[in-house]
Amino acid sequence: MSTTTPGRTSTTTMRPAPARTGAGPVPVLAVLLALLLLALAVVLVRDALVALGTLGGSPWLPAAVEALVGVTPSAVVVVVGVVVALVGLWLLLQGFHRRTRTEVSVRSQTGVFTGTGDVARLASGAARGVDGVLSASSSAGRSSVTVKVTATGDVQAEVQEAVSRRLSVLDPTPRVRVRATSDGSSS
Repeated sequence: MSTTTPGRTSTTTMRPAPARTGAGPVPVLAVLLALLLLALAVVLVRDALVALGTLGGSPWLPAAVEALVGVTPSAVVVVVGVVVALVGLWLLLQGFHRRTRTEVSVRSQTGVFTGTGDVARLASGAARGVDGVLSASSSAGRSSVTVKVTATGDVQAEVQEAVSRRLSVLDPTPRVRVRATSDGSSS
């Protein structure tokens, strides 16, 4: 990229954009924790309204604290404590868990990426272009593509070659698997 401003000219090279990543498990956990905090807020507001005399009844929090005061150390308390600690550790690890990568890099200098659904569509289109293929469908991941074709003859090698050629622009080139079934009708 070259930029020109009055009196100055500079040339800088921009790095390609990084691949987009999925959100991973963190948003689901965040929603669950937000719901728990919302439930706690409802209880606190209810108890505040009861204390102000706006609502009738007795507050819930003092009753819950009194129930916990009588708890003595026992095997059940230890088990509950261990389970809560393990859940907390699991939540912490989920926060640092690697996010999912759903896109595949295209060989270029500009940082172009395509989704796995688009890779599957490219593979299906390439397979449909082979003579003798009646229908084609495919599924793709970041490292492999599976193409299912219905054909009038033995076209597995031709489909493999056509799909591999079409997907050769991806980096890395995905592994291509072809599952061919014969139509059985001769027309």
